[in-house]
Amino acid sequence: MKKALPVVIPLAEFLAVFALPEDSYVKAVCWSQSPPACSFEFSPSPAFFLAVALPFIATTTFALWKGWKDSAASSISAGIALLAGVLFLAIKKEIALLVLIALLVLLFGGLLSKVETTLEKEEKSLWATVAILGFLIVWILVRMGTGRTV
Repeated sequence: MKKALPVVIPLAEFLAVFALPEDSYVKAVCWSQSPPACSFEFSPSPAFFLAVALPFIATTTFALWKGWKDSAASSISAGIALLAGVLFLAIKKEIALLVLIALLVLLFGGLLSKVETTLEKEEKSLWATVAILGFLIVWILVRMGTGRTV
């Protein structure tokens, strides 16, 4: 059960973000009313960030309840990296994926290596993959919301 824990996060991520209305993360910028001419930008609300973090919060809480401190630390690290990636998606989208990957390397390669954990390399890789998949899910949903014109 412990190793299967990260596998449910991408599905939960998709459901949490997809359940939000588009106006919580997409903003219309119109420069003409007649004829209508608008573009759509990614502008996340606090509810959007909460929806992104919710699967990691639930996983961390469950892992702590079960006494799996290593899984809780991994979930927190993956969640922080994902939130930073989404934040950079709003600020400077060109480097968002690079920031996510750099944070994952820093957190899983450096920080969690210094802390005494019993995580194997496969588990660390699984958590990093889950964070990247979560980011890609969010990115696809954002692109679906902003990839239209009026």
